[in-house]
Amino acid sequence: MKKVLNNTGNLNEGRHMTLMKKFLAASGILAAALVLSLGCTSSTGSSTSGSSISVPRIQITIPASSLQASQRTTDTSGAIIQVTWSSTFVTVIVRDNSGNLVPAGTSVNIACGAGFLGNNPDANNPVSSLTVTTNANGQAQVQYTAGFTTGTATISATSSGNSGSVSITIV
Repeated sequence: MKKVLNNTGNLNEGRHMTLMKKFLAASGILAAALVLSLGCTSSTGSSTSGSSISVPRIQITIPASSLQASQRTTDTSGAIIQVTWSSTFVTVIVRDNSGNLVPAGTSVNIACGAGFLGNNPDANNPVSSLTVTTNANGQAQVQYTAGFTTGTATISATSSGNSGSVSITIV
């Protein structure tokens, strides 16, 4: 690469270097846009017929990337006197092999590696897997409640042989 000082004494990198910088900047913007548009998605199975673009079959969204750990308050004897649950809703969007939203009533299994699923968390009988059905928009929703320990919880969903997962940090 030819580097030349221009008449002001500054380094002139030449036309090829300028074009290379513009190309790399445009490539970086495209890569960032791709990452942002994919979000927390995962797909399995084949791509759309005749196309080389993979369609996300299962997309899982949560309102935030972290959630406060649920808390237990005990008395001096160690008996639990109060539990403060920390929860959020998890939405799963399901698409068929052509990228269309699946019809209402499609079964989706949602599971979590830590924490609880459902509207009424029970520390004595934790629910870590539920089967729910999609609505008319191809979406299934379930309440996720953080457990009592900090760390990372993985929430996964499967439907018609396709799967996806997302992680949430419990602080």
